[in-house]
Amino acid sequence: MKTLVSPCLALVVATGLSLSVPGAAPAQSLFAPYLVVNDKVITQYELAQRTRFLTLLGAPGDVAEQARKALIDDKLRLDAAELVGIKATDKQIRDGMDEFASRADMTGEQFVAELGKAGVDAETFRDFVEAGLIWRELVRAKFGDQARPTEVAVD
Repeated sequence: MKTLVSPCLALVVATGLSLSVPGAAPAQSLFAPYLVVNDKVITQYELAQRTRFLTLLGAPGDVAEQARKALIDDKLRLDAAELVGIKATDKQIRDGMDEFASRADMTGEQFVAELGKAGVDAETFRDFVEAGLIWRELVRAKFGDQARPTEVAVD
């Protein structure tokens, strides 16, 4: 009897695994590359998440196209910042998330919880904030001196 149970169990497990494989394929396609920008991948999942995020923010027009363009811009901005060694710390990102959420009278944690209820990953919001912070820092580093003219330049 013991020898019959083991082959039966093996058959059940093998059948279960073979039936689960087709279900796994769509999940993998979400993380398949959608676009590659300077060796940085944008996945189908990132695009879907950014589209949902922008929709929740009330972005007008073709939100999917806006999400696609924004993700491309983010990858280019991150590349540019990386070239000059600019990175955001975890604290800066948390503070940026709090600042963004404060526009909706929430903390960053509350905002992330509300996004989660609507199907938006916390990482999507974090990536959005990080790209914005890094870009601002890069612009400050590059053009900050020009934005603060001397008394002589003003005269």
